[in-house]
Amino acid sequence: MEQANVIKKETNRELNIELLRIVAMLMVVTLHCLGNGKLLENPYINVYNTVLITLLNTFSLTANAIFLIITGYYSINKKFNLKRILTLWGKTIFYSWAIFIICNLLNMRTVVFDSIFPILSGEYWFITAYIAFYFLQPIINIVVNKLNQKQFKYLLITLTIMVGIIRVLFNPAGIFSGGILPFTLMYMIGAYIRKYVSIKPNQKYFVKYILFTAITALLYIVIYIISLSIDNNIFYSKIKTVLIGIREYNCILVIIMTILIFMKFKTITIKSKFMTKLITIISPSMFSIYLIHQSINIRDIMWLKMGIMNYADSWLMLPYIVLMIISVFIACLLIDLIIRGICYGIKKIPIINRCINKLNNRLDNISSKLNSYIFE
Repeated sequence: MEQANVIKKETNRELNIELLRIVAMLMVVTLHCLGNGKLLENPYINVYNTVLITLLNTFSLTANAIFLIITGYYSINKKFNLKRILTLWGKTIFYSWAIFIICNLLNMRTVVFDSIFPILSGEYWFITAYIAFYFLQPIINIVVNKLNQKQFKYLLITLTIMVGIIRVLFNPAGIFSGGILPFTLMYMIGAYIRKYVSIKPNQKYFVKYILFTAITALLYIVIYIISLSIDNNIFYSKIKTVLIGIREYNCILVIIMTILIFMKFKTITIKSKFMTKLITIISPSMFSIYLIHQSINIRDIMWLKMGIMNYADSWLMLPYIVLMIISVFIACLLIDLIIRGICYGIKKIPIINRCINKLNNRLDNISSKLNSYIFE
């Protein structure tokens, strides 16, 4: 009965968007495989595999932005929730400390400070930026909900020019640098879609997504080839800035791709009972998959130990990369499912259940007071 209630509660969420979260996390694992595995711009990989890796990387560039657009779409009318922040923080600390301890027991090299203070140190940059942004979110919601459509559109265009064009091409470390502006932009785009955009099922959103992926990948390859023939150090550094910028989630091309894939998944209807149950079970583990495979103590050595470079000149390289990505995803998923099962059992213990309920009530009271202070 309890399990049925949990499933019912979860399926009240839009399953198509939960499926998108799963796809986005697969993209995240892909980006980390290619990045931490030192596969991008690797001179020891043949041209054929380099092109395929670039396409795979470009296809996955929307990963971070997808999570932010989803947050903006569903949180624009929500108020501050301290319990959510503490849950994210607590889960981050749990996995960071657990992996740190296990690595030490195995006599592996570890990073002490970053492991003990994963949020403050920025071990997981996305979570650090997300939590910082979350404290600004109530004020952003107030501002956005007071704007009319024209004002809102002007704000988005301005931010897109600043972050999606100028920062990418000219100013990666200047006034438009940092994580908050891109976070704000993607969050606001999600909010704008929620308020003003009519998503039409007959539109070819995914075809357009593939088209923009191909354009972005081709642009990257062309600029990369040009960079190989440049002797001037200053000009070369400028070209490298653009190459790095194209791969950022705030690049205007990636922003367009993110909007398209989000709209595509909004048009999807999931009717299969099997898919419903599968998504319901898997979706809550996406955050944990990120925490496990991206731990500072294992993220580099893990990918390098998989022997992907053994296939640098083979047509098997791409299938092997995909196999490794899926394997890491499933392994992290299974670990979290086990942890979730243990936690579920612990919560059933009466004294612990009472303590949790009491803590939840106190956090809800604090959140209510904060919201009363902010919104009234």
